[in-house]
Amino acid sequence: MLIAPILFALLFGIVTVGYFLTLSHSVHQLASSAARVSVAGLDSTERTALAQDYLDAASTHYPLLTQSAITPVVQVSDTGIRSITVDVTYAIDGSLLDLANGFLRLGISDIAGRAYVAY
Repeated sequence: MLIAPILFALLFGIVTVGYFLTLSHSVHQLASSAARVSVAGLDSTERTALAQDYLDAASTHYPLLTQSAITPVVQVSDTGIRSITVDVTYAIDGSLLDLANGFLRLGISDIAGRAYVAY
């Protein structure tokens, strides 16, 4: 009887860490993929549109991500080295991590990912 609460807490911790790692990887891959998709564009407007379209369909590519929790920022630079930078912030409100924040005091409010591609 004394071991059950410890085992449940350990199991909850393992599931929470696994979920965090999965979300973090998905956010980073989303940023990287959006930056790579933009390479097909001919000018900065088309590159931005391609990246934004990919980000707008993020939940179809990454099923664990909720579309409304994603805040993307796409910046295309045409001066100096032509490049694109994609920043993705994922808010964890209402997810398992938000619940774990209450119990474990993790201090996680969002997950951020960034990708940079030079053309």
